[in-house]
Amino acid sequence: MPSPLMLGLIGVGRWGQVYLRTIQQLAGRCILQAACCRHPDQAAQLPFSAQIMKEWQAVVRSPCEAVIIATPPDTHAEIVTACLEAGKPCLVEKPFCLDVPTAQHLHQLAVKSGVAVLVDHTQLFHPAYETLRRHLREHSEVPRVVCSEGMAFGPFRRHTSALWDWAPHDVSLCLDLVGRFPTGTVALGGPRDPHGLPEMISLRLEFEHGALAWIHAGRLSPDKRRRLTVVTDRHLYVVDDLAAAPLTVAEIDYARRYDSAPSEPLTPHPLEVGSADPPLTRMLAYFLQGLRGGDRQRFGTALAVDVVRVLAACESAM
Repeated sequence: MPSPLMLGLIGVGRWGQVYLRTIQQLAGRCILQAACCRHPDQAAQLPFSAQIMKEWQAVVRSPCEAVIIATPPDTHAEIVTACLEAGKPCLVEKPFCLDVPTAQHLHQLAVKSGVAVLVDHTQLFHPAYETLRRHLREHSEVPRVVCSEGMAFGPFRRHTSALWDWAPHDVSLCLDLVGRFPTGTVALGGPRDPHGLPEMISLRLEFEHGALAWIHAGRLSPDKRRRLTVVTDRHLYVVDDLAAAPLTVAEIDYARRYDSAPSEPLTPHPLEVGSADPPLTRMLAYFLQGLRGGDRQRFGTALAVDVVRVLAACESAM
């Protein structure tokens, strides 16, 4: 069995704490060697193996083998650039960054350097989503309509708008499923946060050959929701993170849906989902395996750049 991978962690706030717990769950595969932390109460929660550093640059310079970046998105570009220049593989939180020119520049740097980068679009690693994606490919089914919903009441982050905080998950799912960049975007949002940015958003992404994606996301919903609906010619699939059966399928006839009287009720059936591991655990395990010579299909920054392009277009539309 290979020795554990030595990790550095930059950012031990709310999401950094989730990474800490995930690293501990994967003990034996990885060890937290260095962490950037400026608050004593957070430092007290770090494992004894971790060397605590006050500046993130020290983590990049440390002997760790890879870096996890769990900081606010407006800091990602500088830290990712430093990792690439140091030849240090990195796992960076979504969104990749907050504007298209920066995303394209980082992508060029990553390609030129050849350094491994994985952007954490966490829901791509949900076992129900991975099962759905595999099922669509095995049965040669093409998504006609995709509806992605992600919302709750909070968290209310001052440094990131609801569009850039919540929608990257949904946009990444839609782009990954359809497999191409949208030809058109429409966006609607409101009410406004203290910075004048919408806290709830609805996005419509139009694709070639008639495929359409709807996204509803935000931080003012009384109900927590993470649900993905995919309509093909023959089936309606639902991935519901909070349901007893996380993936269901119902037979439909999409082309003939208006040919008769009111349709029969849907009769969804559960599809077996092999793993019960949380998406973040699966994502970090995938990152570690990739750095040890495993699959790297999800590595790279091309999808992350397209997500930023879509979000920027929607921001302009609003």
